Amino acid sequence: MSSLRKLVDCDGTPRVTLDKGELGMDGVLDDGEIPADQRMHIQRLDRGVYVVRAVADGTIPDLPEGIR
Repeated sequence: MSSLRKLVDCDGTPRVTLDKGELGMDGVLDDGEIPADQRMHIQRLDRGVYVVRAVADGTIPDLPEGIR
C-alpha cells in the first residue's frame, strides 16, 4: 500500500504523514485513533532513505532482514 507523500513545512519543521489504515493494520492505533503517547523512531539509512518504526514498550523493533 505504499504511496507518495508530500514533504510539508509545519512552522519550519519538515513533516511527512503516515497512512492511518496501514498504522491500523500494524496495531499502532488505539480503537482506530492515534494514541497521544505513541513514540516513533526515525532513522536515516542513506542519502534520501529513512525508516520509521513504532516504539512499543520502550523498544525499537529490529529492522527486517536485508535492511541494514
